Amino acid sequence: MAPINTIVVACLAATAAAFAPAEISFKISTSLNAKPIEKEIGVLPPVGFFDPLNLIKNGPYGSPEQNFYHYRGVEVKHGRIAMAATLGMLTQQNYHFQGYLSPSENLQFSDVPNGLAALDVVPLSGWVQIAVLIGAHEVIVKQREGKAPGDFGTGYFGVAMDDQSSKQLSSLNAEISNGRLAMLGILGMFASEIVHGRPLAEVSWI
Repeated sequence: MAPINTIVVACLAATAAAFAPAEISFKISTSLNAKPIEKEIGVLPPVGFFDPLNLIKNGPYGSPEQNFYHYRGVEVKHGRIAMAATLGMLTQQNYHFQGYLSPSENLQFSDVPNGLAALDVVPLSGWVQIAVLIGAHEVIVKQREGKAPGDFGTGYFGVAMDDQSSKQLSSLNAEISNGRLAMLGILGMFASEIVHGRPLAEVSWI
């Protein structure tokens, strides 16, 4: 049997290889020009370009450029959802709306428990409304061709933002970084509740 140190080193080497930036040479075409992928939104230090599964090269959406554009847009959208979900989880644990969530079910907002347990009390009509809203959003709101990933033409509060200045690009990179953090954060909240059996706000860390 190999010494435990050898096994540990081998595991660390494999992990480091997985997080190493991949060799890439293609460029992303935009409405203005073509630029190396290292300059694209979301390709940030210390990881840089991260694609250990070669999804960009072997993806189903056409060329590597098209695959990158699609997956980056999906990442931005999921990051925005995660930021809203994280804020919602924290808000729900401290504040509930007044009145009825479902008069037909005699269900008030104050009756909805914190955390994942809330999923069990949502009536069927509520799930239908959620599904319709998500479906409508996917059908109606589309990525604008030639624009930054995640640009659906709505901008901040419905005001379109076409500025591609360095300040705008910095803001886009900040958004995707915050979205990545939020995705980890909301998953951490779920994991904590599953492990401890109660919402994060009710867990004693002392």
